[in-house]
Amino acid sequence: MIGERTLLVNPPLVGGIAFTRQGRCQEREEVLGTTKPPLTLALLASLLRERGHAVRLADLTATRQEIDDLIRALDAEGFLPTLILFPSTTPTLAADVAAMACLKARYDAPLFCFGPHASTTPVASMERAAAVDGMFVGEPEDGAVALAALGSLDELGSIASLTYRRGGDIIPHRAHGSFGGFLTAPMPAWDLLDLTRYRLPLVGRPYLIVETSRGCPYTCDFCVAPLHQGYKFRERSATALVDEMERVVREHGVKFFYLWGDTVTLNVKSFSAICEELIARRLDVRWFGNARADNLQDPAFVDRLKRSGCWMLALGIETESDQTRKDMMKRLESLKIRKALQNMRASGIKSFGFFIFGYPGETPAALERTTSYAIELDPDFANFYPAVPYPGTELYAKAKRDGLLVSEDWTRMEYSYYVMEGNGLNEQVVMEAINRAKRRFFLRPGYIARHAGDLAKLATSKWGVAWHIGSRMLLGAKVVDAVK
Repeated sequence: MIGERTLLVNPPLVGGIAFTRQGRCQEREEVLGTTKPPLTLALLASLLRERGHAVRLADLTATRQEIDDLIRALDAEGFLPTLILFPSTTPTLAADVAAMACLKARYDAPLFCFGPHASTTPVASMERAAAVDGMFVGEPEDGAVALAALGSLDELGSIASLTYRRGGDIIPHRAHGSFGGFLTAPMPAWDLLDLTRYRLPLVGRPYLIVETSRGCPYTCDFCVAPLHQGYKFRERSATALVDEMERVVREHGVKFFYLWGDTVTLNVKSFSAICEELIARRLDVRWFGNARADNLQDPAFVDRLKRSGCWMLALGIETESDQTRKDMMKRLESLKIRKALQNMRASGIKSFGFFIFGYPGETPAALERTTSYAIELDPDFANFYPAVPYPGTELYAKAKRDGLLVSEDWTRMEYSYYVMEGNGLNEQVVMEAINRAKRRFFLRPGYIARHAGDLAKLATSKWGVAWHIGSRMLLGAKVVDAVK
């Protein structure tokens, strides 16, 4: 079998910078104060072990190791991989492939990739990644399991979700991958990782991801989530989810969880069942996740979230303008945003608001209005991002069509840069507006007084991250390019 000895690798830092490569997320550590645990790699490890494959899992970003360190460890153990799998993203693809090519050369093992970028632009990515033998489009689990069971690379055509090389040609995928076993998936193989490496800012405690759902029925034009996992919403049962959390507490001693889904609270009825299960079992856990404001209109539901251990919810607010949200295909009204924040405050759940700067059609004045709106809403935490036209999204198509895109450099398609220009906006204008927004939001005397404890915890638990954020916000420090 190709996957007799499978090596799963989260690639190393890129130019000294840590990136998350998990699901749709492809941001620097400084954006959220953490790099997320590699859930997909851990799940793949569990699925492959169930089928008798020998598996090794290395998170080189978390351990701050290089490829040479991994090679020495594998050689010392005598583990010679016959298959190598790794996740990648739009901004890290070039660096990730360069690093992983060293493993391929060392062990003469085929190399395959998955992730949001592979899902949106597989052929173009393969053209730029000569060392990669194939890329999974969509969810990689079923395809990776099938790949590992093949007798030879001559059988790659049997995997419909794979874009792969045959001779000098790139053969496109025939179908979008969807994990058929998601609802009954085994617990990820967290035992293969050093879990002390994954710590939450503010609390400094280890945390893990538990996946609640996949797919997003919404059509926000800037988001890669439905391009990677589809639009069909699929959710696991309350019993399965809480069983997994209970097992993590028992076996690993972890009590903080990221309930992972693009909108975990989408189905109020089924998520209420999860809450009731958590309350009944008295696990003494804390959790956070992503939500939409229009799912948080019922005070009783929000209170139930709190009683089940909800610590914080992140909301994509994006802009002060209802019209701009409509242009983004984000169907969300201002009144519902205000009501959601009101309900969260009443229940004692921390709020984290996300705001996008520089969406096509906005002006410099619009960015200032969004900053004022964020201050008026006053979530517990906020982050301000430039609009990023990720390849494959409708925003990318719009930027190309309207002549707004000024760079096709994938390494700059992340939250540290702005790659569009028009209507008085360019990279300098937008990034300066973002730093100004952070100063106006976080340096308010009232905010500092209310959140002095949280700010102190961030500084002590994630000093390096806090310094990066503070130096850019206060001193205008230059972005460090993530280029090796």
